[in-house]
Amino acid sequence: MDPVRVDPLVHELGTTDGHRLVLLSVEVYDDVADLRFARIDDDGTTPLARRVPAADAWAIAIDGRRATIIDAVGRGDRGFSNGEVRFRPPPPPGATLQVRAALAPDAPPLHATFDLPDAP
Repeated sequence: MDPVRVDPLVHELGTTDGHRLVLLSVEVYDDVADLRFARIDDDGTTPLARRVPAADAWAIAIDGRRATIIDAVGRGDRGFSNGEVRFRPPPPPGATLQVRAALAPDAPPLHATFDLPDAP
């Protein structure tokens, strides 16, 4: 499976309960997309969980329409981890994405709205 395009993001969603979330890129394939992210321990009271937030901890909307989250996987340790959230449909160039992520139990979720680059 080869990507159709890769949209670089480096978009920081913020910090909640000492868990910082940075969106790195969106890899777009024919029928799915992967949102790549990094989680960084920011001296929170609760260390990062070894597992990245599960699929049900994420919500993505494309131009106001909710995407289907297929899976969320990752790797790392209690100081840093990275991973991806697979969703469908893949967003078109220039789409507006809304991302919401619940990183820690009982902590408010992080959310952001941003536009993907237009097609070259």
